[in-house]
Amino acid sequence: MTVMPDRMSRAVVVLGAVCLAATLFAAGGAGPVRAEAPPEYADMYASLSSNLDSWQVVVNALPPPAAGPAPVFSGHVLAANGNRGTALLASTTLPAVDLTLDRMKELGVGGVTVSVSFPLLNADYPNSASYLAFYETVAQHVRARGLALSVEQHIAFTGTPFSTIDFDFSLLPFAQFQSEFHTMAQLIIDHMEPDYLSLLSEPDTFASLTGYTQAGTPSGAVAMIETVVAGLQRGTTKVGAGSGSWLANAPAYASAFAASSMDYISLHIYPIVPNALSNAQAMIDAARAAGKPVVLDEAWMYKLGAGEPPPSDFNETAEVFKRDNYSFWSPLDARFLGLVQQFARKNGIAWAAPFWTTFFWAYIDYGPSTQNLTYQQTTQLVNQAAYQAMLNDTFTTTADAWRFSAAAVGGIAERPVGVEPAGDRRPYSTGVRRSNAVALAFVVVVGAGVVIWRARSHALRRMR
Repeated sequence: MTVMPDRMSRAVVVLGAVCLAATLFAAGGAGPVRAEAPPEYADMYASLSSNLDSWQVVVNALPPPAAGPAPVFSGHVLAANGNRGTALLASTTLPAVDLTLDRMKELGVGGVTVSVSFPLLNADYPNSASYLAFYETVAQHVRARGLALSVEQHIAFTGTPFSTIDFDFSLLPFAQFQSEFHTMAQLIIDHMEPDYLSLLSEPDTFASLTGYTQAGTPSGAVAMIETVVAGLQRGTTKVGAGSGSWLANAPAYASAFAASSMDYISLHIYPIVPNALSNAQAMIDAARAAGKPVVLDEAWMYKLGAGEPPPSDFNETAEVFKRDNYSFWSPLDARFLGLVQQFARKNGIAWAAPFWTTFFWAYIDYGPSTQNLTYQQTTQLVNQAAYQAMLNDTFTTTADAWRFSAAAVGGIAERPVGVEPAGDRRPYSTGVRRSNAVALAFVVVVGAGVVIWRARSHALRRMR
């Protein structure tokens, strides 16, 4: 049994840098790097590896995909994440977005995902016109590169350490919220013209952030979203909603939304415990039975050991998130992404987007100089290294795993259970692979915003 916390926050570093003071960490050869976990993480590493083995068995047993289009493999553009607030309007942000899009394109992805936070586009919210212009420009730059676009219309993590956005939902009546959320959706459709627009992906997170308990049940969530989309001029944009796979009643949410006017079911995958993964399959099956596609808006492997007590506050949560920054996880991250690829192909998922794309460009090594740093300090190092890697056109082996996913439009390569990517066996290695080095003649300075948190409040339930 793996115990997950009742309420978690998913913090994400948005790509940006200060003066590019950091240089690339040790680069590996042309092939993948195989890393060893330090002794204090050996049991956790083994537990998560075992979970991946179990999922591999399940995925290998799935029938071949039916004829039809291959999934669009994408990734999040974290520099454009709405929780950054006013940092989005800095002159340095759009160049960082463009650099991310160029590197994503090199990976071979077919699209990108952007998160836009309510209430940034509300007419009475400060700088709303500037935020709208920013996102319209981002969408234009995505299209100019021949990429598809998915937008997650999410609630800002206001009132938490993870967002600079100031907004009090207690002062906004629920009916008025629904009206303003509708208006925001129409603005996104009219100005960004996304291929997909997800209006609700984590009902538990939504309820905990806003206090609107109406979304706390499948029927209540459907009623809320149906009110939001009533009269919405969708154009060519497909509109969807769903749930994270960790909720015990996630399949019920999928079934309820599949019976609604939604064009697709939204799915998030983070914990890789058996019940969460079986829920993900049940959600896909519910969508398929209704003849609707699935959009996997977010996915990353959550790193909590078997039987490990869940964090009790944000400080403890940050210590869990710090683990993602270390390079020894790269082989497991690569395996996870490979499994997401196989899972998406065999299930005919329409869209799949890893969330923590920072690690496509850099990790930091675990050792005496880094192991006792805070989450903020380690993420700052990763952020600097990732941005430098992007400038130098350098990718990690984790990115290579997703590069394979994006490019392998033919057959499905099933990995034998327990086999990790081959390559150099280097303790605590960065897993960085150097490709063509490109010197770009500009420096992005984010100043005090070097570490931008993008909260993921999973509100993960205990799973048995």
